Amino acid sequence: MPQARVSKRLVSAGAHFLMDALAVHVGLLFGCLVRFTDDFSIQTLLYLPAIGLASIVLPCVLYIGGLYTEEPAKIGKWMRFRWLLFAILAALLVIFTVGAVSYDLRIGRGVLLMGFPITVAICCFHHGVEHGRSRLPGESAVCLVADTDDELAAEILARHSRRTLIKGLICVGGYRPQRQLPILGTLEEGQPIDLSSNSVILVRDGHMVLPQVASFLRRWRYEGIDVLSLADLCEEVFQAVPLQMVTESWLFRASTQSNLFYVKRLKRLFDIAASLAFMVMLSPFLFVGMLLVKTQSKGPVFFRQERLGRLGRKFEVVKLRTMHVDAEKDGPKWSVANDKRVFPAGKWLRKFRVDEIPQLLNVLRGEMSFVGPRPERGVFVSELEQKIPHYRERLFIQPGLTGWAQVRYPYGSCAGDAWRKLEFDLYYMKHMSLLLDFFVLLETVRTVLVGGVKSMGEHAVHADREWSLLSPGLLAEVEAGGISDPLPGTTAVNA
Repeated sequence: MPQARVSKRLVSAGAHFLMDALAVHVGLLFGCLVRFTDDFSIQTLLYLPAIGLASIVLPCVLYIGGLYTEEPAKIGKWMRFRWLLFAILAALLVIFTVGAVSYDLRIGRGVLLMGFPITVAICCFHHGVEHGRSRLPGESAVCLVADTDDELAAEILARHSRRTLIKGLICVGGYRPQRQLPILGTLEEGQPIDLSSNSVILVRDGHMVLPQVASFLRRWRYEGIDVLSLADLCEEVFQAVPLQMVTESWLFRASTQSNLFYVKRLKRLFDIAASLAFMVMLSPFLFVGMLLVKTQSKGPVFFRQERLGRLGRKFEVVKLRTMHVDAEKDGPKWSVANDKRVFPAGKWLRKFRVDEIPQLLNVLRGEMSFVGPRPERGVFVSELEQKIPHYRERLFIQPGLTGWAQVRYPYGSCAGDAWRKLEFDLYYMKHMSLLLDFFVLLETVRTVLVGGVKSMGEHAVHADREWSLLSPGLLAEVEAGGISDPLPGTTAVNA
């Protein structure tokens, strides 16, 4: 079985976040050391609240700006500089705000003048190095191919992966490639293949049951060459798992990689703390939303609907109503862009996710988690699991108020969108952790600030179309128009 690895993007984002947070501490603590030689420890204790908050705010702003997560091609030198400047100003604003609230906690001008330039220098050096490093070539890899699907998957990765160079193919079982990637050799007994210049061998789960493959893979492992699932590399490139690459073996590996201690213990504590904090912070927006619903549309302020939670348990979700009360007078329908059933203020509430705030009660009651797959109606799940493989897999974990799919993919209104969102949900289920949940919250802030996820981007759209070639049944449905039409007998009203 190919080895599983933690998402490199997630680890990298965490490392960069920590580096920038430490830069704030190092700079300001150095300023304290120079300014207060005799009573350094006393002054440090007084300054820790402001330093701690600033060390969180600065990297949070940089994450929201995409400096830790976006592809290098999207983050130019000047964009990186502008976000660095904005983050530094935000950190200073936090420091001044803490000082305004409590004079005893105010960091003096001497400490700031001596220490904060060091913080700025460390951050600039860090991101300057990262900007240059992001342009360097990443790891190289070769793909084992035994059929046309293997070859097509390798070509898609070769076109869309900027950090992994697909150098060529190794043929298995007498297969002869039909496309353009170079052939590096074939797996035949007694025929050596020199892979010293390649760091990764990419395989699919189906290759592991081929007798002629196993001995070669073991030998390469003993030579220090990594053997990696092709699906795992797809995760790195697309931050989602193409359903065409998901097998029962992959699902099992994903279930064993999740941090079960976090899922069973810490996640609930995180949910309670986050829901209580956001209830306080978002209460003014909720009050404004309630007024808008009451004044612009007759009927109840809140919308209630039965959804499926973890393991298919039913519960009642609570949201602000954004549609007219007679929205389903002609029968259940999907909610689509520019839906006429949504009253004017409801569009604003949806765009900035204000209608979702009451679901904090569901989180507090333990019916939902703060981060996880979106809860769906039972009839919706029944329909979709007939069309989409592994769709019920998302019911193994608690549904979420926000989630990886919600911050990475725009509002969905058809089965094709549900297919794509499941790919993001599976990525989240495999890499579920406190760090990823925290980053999803930051992504949610960015999504709210820009008024929702606009699109996946042209690069992702092209890749998605190419992956559909590996699922002829879905492709035929898309071409026939079925995927773009509402599912019969279902609804996404206020979803």
